Amino acid sequence: MAATERDHAPGWYAILPPPAPAQRLTGDQVADWVVVGGGVTGLAAARRLGELLPDKRIVLIDEFRIGYGSSGRNAGFIIDTPHLTEQFDGDTNRRISRLVLAGLAELEAQVNEHEIECEWTPHGHLTAVVDKSRVGGLHATSRMLDDLGETWEWLEGDALADIIGTHHYHAAVFTPRTVTVNPAAMCRGLGQSLPENVDIFEDTCVRAIASGNPRSVICDDGRVSAPGILLTTNAFITRLGLLKSHVFPMIACASLSRPLNEEEDAALGGHRDWGITGTATMRRTPSNRILARFGTFYAGDFRLGRQRRRSLLRAHRKGVADRFPMLRHLDFEHTWAGVFCMTRDWSTHFGRLEPGLFVSLGYCGVGLARGTISGKLVAEHALGGESSLIDDAVALSGPARLPARPFLALGVEARLASYRWQSRREW
Repeated sequence: MAATERDHAPGWYAILPPPAPAQRLTGDQVADWVVVGGGVTGLAAARRLGELLPDKRIVLIDEFRIGYGSSGRNAGFIIDTPHLTEQFDGDTNRRISRLVLAGLAELEAQVNEHEIECEWTPHGHLTAVVDKSRVGGLHATSRMLDDLGETWEWLEGDALADIIGTHHYHAAVFTPRTVTVNPAAMCRGLGQSLPENVDIFEDTCVRAIASGNPRSVICDDGRVSAPGILLTTNAFITRLGLLKSHVFPMIACASLSRPLNEEEDAALGGHRDWGITGTATMRRTPSNRILARFGTFYAGDFRLGRQRRRSLLRAHRKGVADRFPMLRHLDFEHTWAGVFCMTRDWSTHFGRLEPGLFVSLGYCGVGLARGTISGKLVAEHALGGESSLIDDAVALSGPARLPARPFLALGVEARLASYRWQSRREW
């Protein structure tokens, strides 16, 4: 049975034309390398393996259709600067900066070379606050950008409202290189342009990684054996019995509107596309839709109940109406949740787990650029390659051990409750 259900698709995927029928993995097969996980990290890893090993068979497996899973469920920001500045020192931020810039360049090269239609918009983004008391966080961001030698601009008042069509926000830091995209369309295009020696199997759930020489990837209707396996499975790696003490799943929720009509478009004004990150994420897309993302939850079972989904849609509608009263009657066509992989100290997991078994994951919800370059780098690393970027990825790897599960859930929920209270005026 296919795992991909269009009724539960992220809005980015749902507005695309249906793809061609999926090829599912069946029977006993053999490959030289298997990549498990078809998000941006797995796509980049499979591409690089295919390029470096043109005479070898590379297999890429995903539980869903390409673009349907976590990489197609984010807000579509390819951010080129470090995040969580208060967590890291200058050297760490410089390593992150080198990686995200390389990831953005890699994605841009692939989108241009293969003419991928994905609403690629290189117009930057705004890190914004509503509550004046939280402006200190913006000053910390600007100091970090100065330390990295980055270009940025402080916006408030009419200068900010002229871009987004509202005076609801107090201030914002604008960084010009961020790109926004339809992430599902981008992933689909990346999958369609992989080297010919890469075979993609979709709607194929991996149940286990069997030990042996070679190892086998066990799926519902078949298996594939290979001497080398790369796991780019996001937090779903814990379902395979791996890294349970180092990573855990979080869920973020978003809604995407219908296109604005002529009256709404004229009333809103401002620029035709922009993106805001902060406690709540907002976008106006090139297709003239509004994206609202608000609501992050710990999800040990990877699920989001219907009742919570309905309450989040109500929150998204209210948040948009509060910010943009002229859009108070705007209908939202799609509401969805996406899983991202968290670690205790924001570190990633990159490199070899065991002989012949490599991982790249744990990008804590900011993975389009960093996950892309890390997928490429883990493929090179697995083949014995060396580079300064691989050194950066290795240096940033190694998350702290998590507390036992009952205490983990309690700790995460307490941290989220505190954050929601402190940022309650932001939504």
